[in-house]
Amino acid sequence: MAQSLENWYYLYLITVQGKTHTAVDPYARALAVNATRTMIVDLAGTQPEGWDTDRHVPLANPVDAIIYELHIRDFSIHESSGMVYRGKFLAFTEHNTSSPDQLSTGITSLKDLGVTHVQLLPAYEFATVDEFKDYQYNWGYDPRNYNVPEGAYATTPHGTARIHEYKQMIKSLHDAQLGVVMDVVYNHTFAVGDSDFDKIVPQYYYRTDAFGHYTNGSGCGNELASERPMVQKFIRDSLMYWMQEYHVDGFRFDLMALLGVDTMRQIAQDLIQINPNMLLYGEPWTGGTSALADQQVFLKGKQRGLDIATFNDHLRNALTGSVFSREAKGFATGDPSRIDAVKKGVLGSIHDFTDRPAETINYASSHDNFTLWDKISASNSQASESDCIKMDKLVQAIIMTSQGIPFFQGGEEFLRSKGGNDNSYNAGDAVNQFDWTRKAFHKDVFEYYRELIRLRKNHSAFRMRTAEDIQEHLKFIDSPHNTLIFQLGPHANQDSWKQILVIYNPTPATIPFKLPAGTWILVGSSDQISEQGIRQVAHTLEIPGIACLILHQG
Repeated sequence: MAQSLENWYYLYLITVQGKTHTAVDPYARALAVNATRTMIVDLAGTQPEGWDTDRHVPLANPVDAIIYELHIRDFSIHESSGMVYRGKFLAFTEHNTSSPDQLSTGITSLKDLGVTHVQLLPAYEFATVDEFKDYQYNWGYDPRNYNVPEGAYATTPHGTARIHEYKQMIKSLHDAQLGVVMDVVYNHTFAVGDSDFDKIVPQYYYRTDAFGHYTNGSGCGNELASERPMVQKFIRDSLMYWMQEYHVDGFRFDLMALLGVDTMRQIAQDLIQINPNMLLYGEPWTGGTSALADQQVFLKGKQRGLDIATFNDHLRNALTGSVFSREAKGFATGDPSRIDAVKKGVLGSIHDFTDRPAETINYASSHDNFTLWDKISASNSQASESDCIKMDKLVQAIIMTSQGIPFFQGGEEFLRSKGGNDNSYNAGDAVNQFDWTRKAFHKDVFEYYRELIRLRKNHSAFRMRTAEDIQEHLKFIDSPHNTLIFQLGPHANQDSWKQILVIYNPTPATIPFKLPAGTWILVGSSDQISEQGIRQVAHTLEIPGIACLILHQG
């Protein structure tokens, strides 16, 4: 009788170019601690209860998504999270948790906030955290094995716990009607030379120059040669595996430009077959000079018509200033001259780099660079805290009322700070953790974000799907100097409101404005959003300083 090999470990013994060594299977589905060996696993035995009926989260159109980016450890590690499984996958299975102030934390807070998708920073096996040492920290942009969850986020790195618990996390998020987007890093690996790819077929998996040196389009010392057939196959197989075996709802690609137009087109075609409601988006830039053919580099504009979105750094920089300068300001933070770039963003970038609004990810902050609050504080060091909070609310109001897919960094809803650290990839918990006590201090900010999100979800005028609809139903109207005003209607995208008026005033001055004819209901002001209506206005409106106003008729 044949012996079962389940839970056995193996390595490949490979002789190549006259040298013999061992390698871990790059296609491994399970691993020993710290990826020292491949583990043989029966995946059917890793399914949590109810997995058979778990489904992808429905999404009629990408513009209906509201994406919340988080790092698995950051989200729950702080003692104020009120969670048992702090820093682990299983923290996402804990419902009704609360902070010492008795305010909701974790998954319950996300449901209250109203986001539709969470984007998880890399959570496959990465290299620079020793899974035996619970205190070590990294974002995870240092891939070691692409097809196995990271053991540091499991209750134990041994055996199949990481697989089972990752699935429990997905199922819990799905049960809360939250989609899951995986942040993936197929542009480079942590190691070369002694990487498993290089051990098996030296240099095939990496781009090299005419002298055989690794090229550095990633800025990390190497770049995967995704244009080569077996490399492209590996990436496509890996993505399909995560979507089918783990039920993830989409992918965010680190340095997507390096994967190339042909590979990204193939990826989109593969994944739409599995889940037509999935989200695909990424960074349309490189980290250095790539050896990929110029026409293949996936920059902004190359995503047109491919069911792929790109991060809109044009809008980000226009709103808050260059991410590479602490002092730089943007339209919402003291430099209203950036108004034309904001206009393009409001229009879903259809006059910039998109064919339709589903191709742009509109954002002001992500894990990279400063948090939004730190950026505003650094660039407006002389401003009062109340003015800085107004700027924060204005930035998010612009993101949520622009056409496209809104995205923000987790914790922004209570003014998350990293103490001014703009590259905290290895800075540890003290800098990166979500301090849930801030939610009590900034309850007004949380409630403003929540009501902004609710307004966007309830009003399809902010979620138009085609360039034609935007051109027909969104009109900029003459506005006072350094302000931006646009009208949506009539019944844009079948919205229940006949006309909507959106006003951005980034200046500190209160400005009188002659309203279009008729009576308007004010539903959004500098400090509150209320769909029921704050008050009725007609003829002239006083626009307060540093504010977004939203009004409607009919």
